[in-house]
Amino acid sequence: MGIKRKRDAAWSDLGTDISECILRRLGFVDILRFKRACSWWFSVAESYTSSSCYRPCFQTPWLLLPPPDHQEEKADKGGERSRSLCFFNLDEKKAYRDVCLCGEVYEGRCVGSSHGWLVLLDRTANLIVFNPFCGARIQLVSLKEGGLKLLDDVDAFAGGKKYKDCRAFVSKVVLMSDHIGKKKNKDKDGVVLIYGVEGEGRGRTKMNKLAFCMFKDKDKYGRFIDLDGAYERYDDVICYDDVVCAISSYGFVEVWDFSGSSPTKVMDMRSSLPRLKAIEFAISSRQVCIWLHFYLVESCGELLSVVRVVGNFVYVDVDGKSVRDHDGDNNKPKIRIYQTLMFYVFRLDLHQKEWVEMESLGDQVVFLGGNQSISLRAEDCPGCLNNSIYFTDSSWEQAHENHSSGGHDMGYYNLRDKSVKPFYHSRWYKMKPTPIWVLPNPW
Repeated sequence: MGIKRKRDAAWSDLGTDISECILRRLGFVDILRFKRACSWWFSVAESYTSSSCYRPCFQTPWLLLPPPDHQEEKADKGGERSRSLCFFNLDEKKAYRDVCLCGEVYEGRCVGSSHGWLVLLDRTANLIVFNPFCGARIQLVSLKEGGLKLLDDVDAFAGGKKYKDCRAFVSKVVLMSDHIGKKKNKDKDGVVLIYGVEGEGRGRTKMNKLAFCMFKDKDKYGRFIDLDGAYERYDDVICYDDVVCAISSYGFVEVWDFSGSSPTKVMDMRSSLPRLKAIEFAISSRQVCIWLHFYLVESCGELLSVVRVVGNFVYVDVDGKSVRDHDGDNNKPKIRIYQTLMFYVFRLDLHQKEWVEMESLGDQVVFLGGNQSISLRAEDCPGCLNNSIYFTDSSWEQAHENHSSGGHDMGYYNLRDKSVKPFYHSRWYKMKPTPIWVLPNPW
């Protein structure tokens, strides 16, 4: 007598309660795959992750990477070039290519990453806020039509020679809210950007400004308004707790309060960071041309400034090891690139209105680059070393100009032993689009 087999159950027969029981035990990637099984599972997962009972697990930021070299020129089944990007998971040391909708990145340069959302800028200066995991997007007005002063005559300012499109004029964009699109934070939704140009010819220097755009006013939806910044060059900007903090290339800090109907400047601290001259001298004595880049990050309720020391014209061999021009095997190929050498960290003493150098980040891990800088507990970031700074390349112009390198400068710096080590190995010194940190957030 044969065994009578039951008919295969439909996906929807699983039931909502059992499905949510399963979802509570799934990690980030598995929830995304769960949603793609069928329309019923998708609706159950959407309902669960948007409910008040959902508590997302802590997640190490992922690295958004350009296509692998073997895919970059590879055609898909339809005969078109593959446009798939991938995410690199630091914890698993694994690349994921099936969890995101990243074709959008190819339509524009990524100029920012905040709370799981990317900010994209295309050749015609259109700005898009885009979630690569769920495909949600917010289209803003073109920068050329948004009222920005320095973009009134872009071609005239740049001489019409160096820059081929408007994507060269935005250094960073950050979101003002960590729950974009949610009802309770709708009035706080918006972006802040650093924009400007680098002049050509004698006496022309880099200039940039700060501007913001709120999403709440439908009559002025997408219109940008310049902030009353006091400086001509800014390196970084962050948003948290209804305030916007910006740091100039000299380490001066300005803070605006956005809790009211219009922004109010509440701090303009012109106390420069200590030891910068000593830092420059120490590095210059190694016969390496350097530049400094300043970042801001909120960590454990304090405002930190992180100073990145980048060496220009550093020679590396084919294995990526730094060498002097006259060192090593003269027959071994070498390439001249820029490379991060070290970091310095300072915290802001609000009472004394001055920066105080920090020797350690304790159990914190800082992630910085083209993203909004973030500080997380090491125990919440599997695969990461505490008291370390994980960085990606911030020199977007290098990757898009005709250079042999650009986008390649990434790794992690440990404050304990003051070493720089790689977390991702690539045989390319030219990476385009430039890799950027993304904190997974598909909801």
